[in-house]
Amino acid sequence: MECLVEEGNAMSFLGPLMRAAERGCMQVVEWFVQRGCRDMDLCLALTAATSSSQVEVAAYLLPHVPQHVLAALSIEILKAAGERSSGSLDGVAFLLRSDFLGDPVATYAVADSIAKSDDDTVAPELRSFLREHWSESAFLDGLQQGQEHYLNFVRIVKWGESAIHLKDLPGPLRVAIAYLPLYRESVKAGGCCLLSQRLRGQLVEAAKRLGGVVLEEANQGKELLAVLEHHLPPFLLNVSSAAY
Repeated sequence: MECLVEEGNAMSFLGPLMRAAERGCMQVVEWFVQRGCRDMDLCLALTAATSSSQVEVAAYLLPHVPQHVLAALSIEILKAAGERSSGSLDGVAFLLRSDFLGDPVATYAVADSIAKSDDDTVAPELRSFLREHWSESAFLDGLQQGQEHYLNFVRIVKWGESAIHLKDLPGPLRVAIAYLPLYRESVKAGGCCLLSQRLRGQLVEAAKRLGGVVLEEANQGKELLAVLEHHLPPFLLNVSSAAY
């Protein structure tokens, strides 16, 4: 490849760069990027990697694409990635969890706009995925699920007939029974990165029940996890961190 470019005087890198990105050829992608690529070529390569769920390549390319380019083309990037995906939307999920626009409000808004769109060019699988996990309605569903979960747990503590009397357990263990699965899922999904709207809704409700605090701002993911960590037994937190 170096011979073709330097001795063959090749001038256009877009085709081979995109093929390398969509096939996960990191060494080739790095070579082109280090040699110098146009902003639009980098953006198209990022889209190719995202559509093929080549997360490692997408993670490498993302910091190289200027924010103003991502902001201008954010909807088209996600739409193209969804349209070209081969059944997996892991690449799309990675971009969203990475807060690829550098602003949680903006990233959530882009996902929500596609979820609500009636544009025929949006892949049905992408629309359904965003609607279920990353839309404003997903956040509201998460809040509702959190409320139902809390009420169910209270009913079990008060009127459950299990031989293990949950109300007699220390407080931190009761919290672990109720919320450790949610905490682990949140850590696995990104921890301090951007959480899906559904998970964020569930965490907002958990923080309100446990700590009496309302943390509904889009950029408060760290604070939400901190509330759970404060109430969970430390030895279980260490196990969760080691597992992921």
